Amino acid sequence: MTAYVHTPKDETPTAVQASGVSREQAEMFDQPSFCPLLPPKNSTTEQVLFALMASDLTQFEWLMAGNGWRLAAEIKELDYLGWEPISIRIKVNGWARKIARYSLSPRAQQAAQMLYQQGGNHAQK
Repeated sequence: MTAYVHTPKDETPTAVQASGVSREQAEMFDQPSFCPLLPPKNSTTEQVLFALMASDLTQFEWLMAGNGWRLAAEIKELDYLGWEPISIRIKVNGWARKIARYSLSPRAQQAAQMLYQQGGNHAQK
């Protein structure tokens, strides 16, 4: 059965009129489950994960703790391992540009604590 959309002449129908359905689209596939890997043991990435389990972290704080300039690279490594780190840009006094403040979601923090308690799988170097 073909449904016709009635619109005034020379007027484009809206998406809802044209499709005949609401704007919300159902998921075609289930969302992937959250199952991150622990970083390699004794790696800088593992140190970053421990730090994020305790509190939010900026490059400035990481640098002042004597840990170097590669925080963003380690955060990206956590992302590759499935941790889904959160990054927001903030203004810090003494710095001309905004910098990233990294954190873990409550779900990720809980997963990290559980994996360490259970001796979860660590990624290989």
